[in-house]
Amino acid sequence: MTPLGYPTDLSRRATRAAFACMVALLMLAAGCKKSPPPGAASESSSAAAPAQGQPPAGSLADRLNAIQSGQADGTGKPVLPDWKALQSNSSAIPIPLVKGLVVVTAITDPAGDYESIKSIETVGPQGAQMHYSADLPAPKMTGLLGGAEKGRADPKNEFPDKVDGTRIVDQADLANAHSYAELFANKAEHFPGSTAIGTSTETLNQLRAGQQVEFNFAPQNKFAIFMQIGAQVEGHKADGPTLTQHAGMPMYSCTLHRVETADLAVPVLLNDQRVELPALHAMCTLDDGQEAHIYYLDQPANPLTLAFQLGPLSSRLQAIKIMLPPPAKEEAPAPGTASSGGGGGGGGGSQMETALAEKKPVEIYGIYFDFNKATIKPESEVVLQQIAGIMQKNPDWKLDVRGHTDNIGDDNFNLGLSQRRAAAVKDALVTRYKIAPDRLATSGYGSSQPIETNKTMEGRARNRRVELQRE
Repeated sequence: MTPLGYPTDLSRRATRAAFACMVALLMLAAGCKKSPPPGAASESSSAAAPAQGQPPAGSLADRLNAIQSGQADGTGKPVLPDWKALQSNSSAIPIPLVKGLVVVTAITDPAGDYESIKSIETVGPQGAQMHYSADLPAPKMTGLLGGAEKGRADPKNEFPDKVDGTRIVDQADLANAHSYAELFANKAEHFPGSTAIGTSTETLNQLRAGQQVEFNFAPQNKFAIFMQIGAQVEGHKADGPTLTQHAGMPMYSCTLHRVETADLAVPVLLNDQRVELPALHAMCTLDDGQEAHIYYLDQPANPLTLAFQLGPLSSRLQAIKIMLPPPAKEEAPAPGTASSGGGGGGGGGSQMETALAEKKPVEIYGIYFDFNKATIKPESEVVLQQIAGIMQKNPDWKLDVRGHTDNIGDDNFNLGLSQRRAAAVKDALVTRYKIAPDRLATSGYGSSQPIETNKTMEGRARNRRVELQRE
């Protein structure tokens, strides 16, 4: 891979982001005001909002960033939550880097929300290989261009980039690397000298010891690379932080330090159970004054990135769900076979069965769909196997499969999407696992029954779910 080469999905994202920014700048120049997303709180009565007829505070870049982040004037709190300190009596749950570990992250960027699924395929003396899957959303042009549904996305105009590939991280880099490149494409990727979904053991241990740590991370915007390198070749500094070569590619560089002296409590769904994981908060300031904030799982054996907001990068990330592999003796059933009702995900099947036995609703987060579609992703198979095994063990049970969405987009579209997704789950259980169709009812509720706020990306991610209710 040449120093200027980047995975195909990132190149397309850069093109889309540049186009979205151009449209947003045209809007600003024309004095346009972005409509709030459906269900969002109005900023008009806020004391921080500018007076009517007055332009928002800050530079043009601040105003563009405010539009992309949903803030009124770019002066609000950081997008990532202010997590509280971890309680001393919190139990330390080990999250080992092992085959079968799944990490689901929610990402928001100017084009919209999406989720990525990282599954560890192999771990050995040479390193770790993971599978990556995500549907990267396209810019939502309907609202920007003033269509009939201003401020809303027209699902017919969404053309997501499907990314489905693998990434290898060397064992030496898991131990010692100080460069971070969360880059994936529709092929096998390998960037020696860097990590992918966390930091190295050495980096975390140095931060724990109160040391300052060299840190490098790759930009997602290919145009920023050309502008920076072109300016540096001409002998002057371009806008934005400086790029230097690390791990075979141009990267931003800064010096990390720990922020709080104690770990913070970051909420995560661990095997579908809500827990708080210990996070070490580190930050640094780039040479142009922008800040990078990262929250690492405070476990040296596997310091996953639980959240980040990396200065010049336009996206923000937060881990939403982590699934541990089941014990070796609890193998999930093959399609069409019976099961003891245990199943994958560290005993998730047993917990699901217990709740259904008590006729409690069960929130399911391990069934994944293509962007704006009812097509079930292959990563959903473990949970489908769990549900099938429970129904085969309890032949008199009947279940209602309920679909739910967040509040982004048109209400009618979300309602229909939730109904189609519930029907897709039923179809998979009937056709692949031979569950009698009269044992499964389906319903969809769109965004009408949120369980968390839709104002945060983690809340929206948890509102996108399937629920099971025993009849």
